[in-house]
Amino acid sequence: MQKQSLLAISILLLGGIGIIVPPTAEAQVVAAQNKGAVPSSPYQRSQQLQKLLQEGRRLMDAGKSAEAIARYQQAAKLSPKNARIFSTMGFLYARLRNFAAATTAYRQAINAAPNHADFHYALGYTLARMGQYAEAANAYQRTTELDQNNINAYLGLGVVLLRQKNYKGAEWAAQQAINRDPNNASAYELMGAIQLQQDQFRDAIATLQRSATIDPNNSNVLVNLATAWATQGNITAALMTLRQAIQIDPQNVKALLQMGDILRVQNDVQGALDAYKRALALQPDLAEARKAMNDMLLNQAGSNRINRPLTPQL
Repeated sequence: MQKQSLLAISILLLGGIGIIVPPTAEAQVVAAQNKGAVPSSPYQRSQQLQKLLQEGRRLMDAGKSAEAIARYQQAAKLSPKNARIFSTMGFLYARLRNFAAATTAYRQAINAAPNHADFHYALGYTLARMGQYAEAANAYQRTTELDQNNINAYLGLGVVLLRQKNYKGAEWAAQQAINRDPNNASAYELMGAIQLQQDQFRDAIATLQRSATIDPNNSNVLVNLATAWATQGNITAALMTLRQAIQIDPQNVKALLQMGDILRVQNDVQGALDAYKRALALQPDLAEARKAMNDMLLNQAGSNRINRPLTPQL
């Protein structure tokens, strides 16, 4: 089996490690009625602002994010320097997966409150989701400067640095998280992924096993651990680990795909086909599985033609 193909399908970063989700805004937000002009009286503005915030909170709690955003936009006109209004809008935009708008809102929150660590952390999250890893790293780094014990910020920083192949920086960030919480499964998961990327397979096995011991129900850790076993030539351990991952999460497509690849190399045609079929049932556009199946079936058909006895000519 080619080591690189295994690594390509199995190392899980921004999906397996739940570490860069922004905190919900703490703003007291919500309840808006008046959509007319901004009142001139300070008392009237205060009353309208409170109504908007109360209504916005009610809509947010009800899952009506778009309607809630409209209330907060009105509230922001009445209180343009209220950082928590903008941070709440950022959270709601992120909930709608509109990460560009969320980023803008979080930047507005930071402009109003430059030293609020949570706002920088949330900005890092939205930037990372847009693939802007260098800027996300800056935001996470700033979070750690403002809050040196924010473990999630170190983890988020490690992930985006790893995406940029900055292994030294990613290792530093992961180690900072481990130092602050030696029982943090996600920190060992991240460190194991970093070691895998650098072909440090023995170290990766030990690190990922530590993560799996702390959190035995994380199937993504087991997929990465199986990769490390396979690249070390321990196919038995790799298959056993993958079966454990699939038992924990039958819908883990990467585990099924890697299972198919290993069984294919082991000439277990039926086992490989079954694994690929299960992966395709979950993700029909999975090109790797479809190509592997087609190749196997073509090879099988060719082999049957070669081995078929010739029909005597009469």
